Amino acid sequence: MNPYLALPLLLIASLIAAAGPAAVTRGWVLPRNRRHIRNPRLYGWGQLIVAFALCWQLVFGMLSRDPETRAWGT
Repeated sequence: MNPYLALPLLLIASLIAAAGPAAVTRGWVLPRNRRHIRNPRLYGWGQLIVAFALCWQLVFGMLSRDPETRAWGT
């Protein structure tokens, strides 16, 4: 994976992961999303899961440098 792609994705994953515990522990959600969310704690757990999955994609994208890996995975 190209580092120019990995660094912004890492920044996005850390921002999502930072907002997750705030929603789980305090029920705080970003002001733009407050109107649409009915259960902030469940939303926070969802954010943590999304951040975890994005980080795993980054880890395995950086580890697999072989171009034929994608051909075997599809």
